[in-house]
This record gives sequence, structure tokens and C-alpha cells, in this order.
Amino acid sequence: MNQVLKIENKGRIMIKKILTLSILLLTAVAFCDERETIRDATGKVVGTATTSGSKTIFRDATGKTTGTATTEGNRTIYRDATGKTVGTATESGNRTTYRDATGKTIGTATESGNRTTYRDATGKTAGTATTSGSGTIFRDATGKTVGTKK
Repeated sequence: MNQVLKIENKGRIMIKKILTLSILLLTAVAFCDERETIRDATGKVVGTATTSGSKTIFRDATGKTTGTATTEGNRTIYRDATGKTVGTATESGNRTTYRDATGKTIGTATESGNRTTYRDATGKTAGTATTSGSGTIFRDATGKTVGTKK
């Protein structure tokens, strides 16, 4: 029984990390102009983000809608493909706080120049995004490139 609880806990931690990184990456592209192409570390297209007004629609590589982000003032609401709210982002100065659907803080992003540092709920660095004239490069906590946006 104890072993099952350990495995279940590891699974929850992994899901939480994946959700955190996913929301952080989605937020990074939520404020894009018009249509952005999102690629994985190998350069393969994994999706797009298309913005019209205050709404961004996210699609996977096949064109299927995977979610949306709607911005009003300093707050962005993220919804899955069915329209269910999955999280929010609230901006204050150069810092954005991300919360899951229950309102629990799952991470932050702090902008400084052309670099954004993403941290999980404990304050540990989860990744970075560096923007240049040719696009944005996303790296995990170890510095490994995990994706790009152009």
C-alpha cells in the first residue's frame, strides 16, 4: 500500500510539472500578434497560436483546437478545447502569477529585458524564454532547448 502511495504521489508531481510547464509555454505565446508557429526542440511544428483581438486560439499540428486564452485587462483566462477553465494568469508589473482552475498558484514568470524566467509554485526555476528578432527560444531548468516560437 505504501509503495502504491509513493507511485501515485510521483505521478501527481509529474502531472503538476507538465501542467505548469504547459501553462507557462501557452502563456508565452498567448500575447503573440496574429499567427505564431510553435515548434519542439527538434524543429517539428507542434501547433499554432492565432490571436484576434483579446482572444488567442491554440491548435495542435493537425489544426485541432486545443484551447483558448482570453485577456481582459491584466488577467488572462485559459480554457481547454471544451471551454472549461483550466487556469488564469494575472500580470502585475514585470511579474505574472499563474493559477490553476481552483485558484491555487502553480507558477510565476518574471520579465527582465529580453528574458523571462519561469518558476514553479515553490520558487524553483522551471525554465526560461529568450526573445530576439528571430523569435523566442524556450529552455527548461537545465538550459536545454524545449521549443521555439516564430
